[in-house]
Amino acid sequence: MIYYIIFSILIFYFVNKVFNLRNLYNPFVFIIIFHFIFFYLGLFYKDIYSHIKIEDFTVFLINYSFLSVLLGGVFSRYVMQKNKMSYVRFPVVKTTLLVNNKTAIVGFLFLILGLLCTIKYTISAGGIVILMDDVENTRIITRKGNGLIVQLAINFFTYGLLTILMIRSTIPFKVFFVIIIGFFVLSFGNRGPALFLMVFALYIFQAVNRVEFSLKKIASYGFILFSLMVLFGSLRTNYDADLSALFKARFGWRPFVNIQNFQYVIDFFPEKHEFLNGKTYVVDFSMLFPGSHPNSGTYLKDLMGLQFDGGSITPSYLGMSYVNFGVVGLIFSPILLGFISNTVYEVYIANFNISKPSNLILLILISFNFAAIISSGVMTVLIQNMTIIALVHLLFLILIKLFNKVK
Repeated sequence: MIYYIIFSILIFYFVNKVFNLRNLYNPFVFIIIFHFIFFYLGLFYKDIYSHIKIEDFTVFLINYSFLSVLLGGVFSRYVMQKNKMSYVRFPVVKTTLLVNNKTAIVGFLFLILGLLCTIKYTISAGGIVILMDDVENTRIITRKGNGLIVQLAINFFTYGLLTILMIRSTIPFKVFFVIIIGFFVLSFGNRGPALFLMVFALYIFQAVNRVEFSLKKIASYGFILFSLMVLFGSLRTNYDADLSALFKARFGWRPFVNIQNFQYVIDFFPEKHEFLNGKTYVVDFSMLFPGSHPNSGTYLKDLMGLQFDGGSITPSYLGMSYVNFGVVGLIFSPILLGFISNTVYEVYIANFNISKPSNLILLILISFNFAAIISSGVMTVLIQNMTIIALVHLLFLILIKLFNKVK
């Protein structure tokens, strides 16, 4: 354990020196944090789960990937510097970030669109999923054929809420909207999107008030949100156990589960099945078409014959790279992830004015969704999240342009 702690401290120290750990607008920084929480922290206490065999080679790969993501980010910084692009350690909004009345109208309109999508899904599901029995499985069953509606609802709510948070109003008014929209998003049965709304709200608070949270505050907020994620996950399980005991068990399990899943795919490929050569990416791409289509995690779960409540397996981006491309995927995927994530940030900051509300919102969503790649893999995030975000963002820009033409 001491080795893992020292290694983590060195990684975070270096990231803070070069990139600034407080700059969560940079997808690379968010990826490092997510990589630690959801794909490295479990190594600290893996002996607690001694009944689950984690090979030394798997541990080596996880250490390698953590370091390689950092190296990819450093190489990106080197390339950007060679192209005379200075690094913005923390982007500062130079003007008052308050939207005008017409932009605010678009924000409220998006909230209405999100509500309409939610109503359609709720009717199709036969009620509010979060209030049903067996939420863990019901949320998956009712999502079949309705995945696009849910994604649209979440992104309409997100854009609408973040816009509302940038209008001139009282704090109680904004908190009210955060709670209400948070409940609507939570009603789909997924804790992640609701909790991430809180993260997005903190981003906007930083920008509007021109403050930079300390590392202590970031760690505190992160711990609270992680605890809420574990609590919600405990409440929706089918286990008949004391809630406090279940919470304690799942608190340690959540950072470890991706390591277990990664070991599963290492054991399964290629010994029991040949490498997929990109097939999981095709599976994810099929989700853009009408009808019910499984994502790559569900496809892998069925292919490997795994049985457990809830949704798909999350073998991590490293696992997805391995099942498709073998050792080559293991070697290059973390380096590419680090390189691309920091490059996107530096190019975006250099070319877009984040004092413009729509640009700031898009940067926030890009930053988080890059981090989500750690658990789900590249294509799952690009197809399920980024494609929908791009469409909703385009609609957001079109409506703002149309409203601004109206006198």
